[in-house]
Amino acid sequence: MERVKLKETKIYNLSEFNWIEYFKYNNEHLLKLDFHINKELSNEEKELITPSIKAFQIGEGSEGKHLRKVVKKFAIKNKYKEYIEIMNWFILEENRHSQTLKKYMELYDIKPIKKIWIDNIFRILRKMIGLECEVIVLVTAEMIALSYYTALGNTTNSKLLKTICKQMLNDELKHIVLQSDTLYRISNKRNKVINIFVRKIRKLIMKTTIFVVWHKYKKLFIKGGYSHERFQKDCMEYLNESIYIEKNGKLSPTCN
Repeated sequence: MERVKLKETKIYNLSEFNWIEYFKYNNEHLLKLDFHINKELSNEEKELITPSIKAFQIGEGSEGKHLRKVVKKFAIKNKYKEYIEIMNWFILEENRHSQTLKKYMELYDIKPIKKIWIDNIFRILRKMIGLECEVIVLVTAEMIALSYYTALGNTTNSKLLKTICKQMLNDELKHIVLQSDTLYRISNKRNKVINIFVRKIRKLIMKTTIFVVWHKYKKLFIKGGYSHERFQKDCMEYLNESIYIEKNGKLSPTCN
């Protein structure tokens, strides 16, 4: 699979886009997954994907208690009442991702894990400074996920795994646009100097995450067609596109 692009969302006017309608439609038109297809993975392929798929499975799943709390506060303060339902759909979709990965893992007796240190750090960071911090961490993870699911889909000949990755990529693209739009709603009412500082923090978080994820799962990324340079370039391009949305409230006309 080639790199997916934000323009594939075809969301041209964020201010008029109906996220609730989108989530409902998406939930009713998921790609068909045949979990009776198994034994597609060789032992070597299973060994290759196991560490990362365990990590992303736990990372996709969360009850979202703190997120729901800060979302409600933000929605009331900004008179954005539909935001609560929008984010409830988002959390539901993330949990679906986690359950789908878990179901695939069960086909090959890959045991899920309860904790992973980088996920624990992300969860701590998300709870530090209200909704904005939550969303920055979430959208960083989702941008990393775009490259991960692209690489994962390229590593084996498993038709089921490729279809799972295709669905994940479709969903995560929309999530990035949604979270970037939330950041626009926050930064649009704030001092420019603070916004510049926050964008620098976002770049630092992204670069740190790229470093950790690459060194932890580089064998899978390399098998999936990624060099370190490509992984870093793609993730930083996603970040720059997200920052453009955060600045302007719309997708970049030049996003490639």
